[in-house]
Amino acid sequence: MVLSVRTVRRWIVWFSILATAGVSRAHQPGLSTVFVDLGANRIAVQVIVAWQELEETLPLDANRDRTLSDEELSAAKARLVRLGETALSLESDARMLSLKSPVQVQRDDPTGIRFDLTFEFPATQVLTLTSEIIAELQRSHRQIVTIRGANGAILGEAVLARDKPTVDVPLSASTEQPKTSTARHFLLLGIEHILAGWDHLAFLFGLLIIGGKLGDAVKIISSFTVAHSLTLALATLNVINIPSRIVEPIIAASIVYVGFENIVRDNFSKRWMLTFAFGLIHGCGFASALREAGVGAHGTSVVTPLVCFNLGVELGQLAIAAIALPLIWKLKPTFPKRWVPVTSVALIVIGSYFLIERVWPA
Repeated sequence: MVLSVRTVRRWIVWFSILATAGVSRAHQPGLSTVFVDLGANRIAVQVIVAWQELEETLPLDANRDRTLSDEELSAAKARLVRLGETALSLESDARMLSLKSPVQVQRDDPTGIRFDLTFEFPATQVLTLTSEIIAELQRSHRQIVTIRGANGAILGEAVLARDKPTVDVPLSASTEQPKTSTARHFLLLGIEHILAGWDHLAFLFGLLIIGGKLGDAVKIISSFTVAHSLTLALATLNVINIPSRIVEPIIAASIVYVGFENIVRDNFSKRWMLTFAFGLIHGCGFASALREAGVGAHGTSVVTPLVCFNLGVELGQLAIAAIALPLIWKLKPTFPKRWVPVTSVALIVIGSYFLIERVWPA
């Protein structure tokens, strides 16, 4: 197969357009969490959602600096309360339950908004929860629901979507409680996160476009895997907590750096070391998805979501590498002098766009 330089450049342009189109959602996983705690005569519900997920429905970031200040949160409190009042509905044996107290709104973490709702709780055979807020969020949004009894035991788990906003939970003692595992969900979430993470893909592509032997590619991918797995675990367990306003620009800068290095260097035998260093930062970026999903909050399990999400990331990463490497090995000999410079310049442009957009948002 013989391709012209113009064709390759056209591919690069389209890649750049697609990347810049996806930048604003690079780390928005489209996740929120619902915790339902059943008491003696009341149901306590916590709905936790990243404030960025609410921006289209209820603008919060007045000065558009990508942070939600206390003043901005206070100014939007009344609107958030009204949103919380209709965030979800509960039914007891097909009878709608009413709120027992006003909705409370507060921060859950630097990126999360928590709605606290308290419902009446009569004797119930089947509790039905319907997410109303999910219809107002992006179409791919998911809500992870955990229902717990008075003793803290998990009675049911579910993943809600726009086309599946309801879950029924049998509560009679004679009925086996549904304990749907969310392991599959976190596995798919990891795959989706890496496939939709244009910045991570651009960085990985920048590492691989130099070609090289299969062994070199294995070392690069392995070092990236080990590094981001380490910081992903530490960040999810709250051992480290680097703000996204620091992590995201560094991830963008890593793309620019790799692009320049591809042009000015001709020996990449130690590239795995660079990959490991930047992989530590990319792991903190991956962790934002799990934090916004509420993993580890309120006593929920960390191990299964962490392992499954990371496995999903690796599967997605290997799938991309399995497609990209044969293409690189096929195309590079056709353009021996132009391949690396042209593709690296495209990476520098893409990385610079990410960097400017994250340091100086519009």
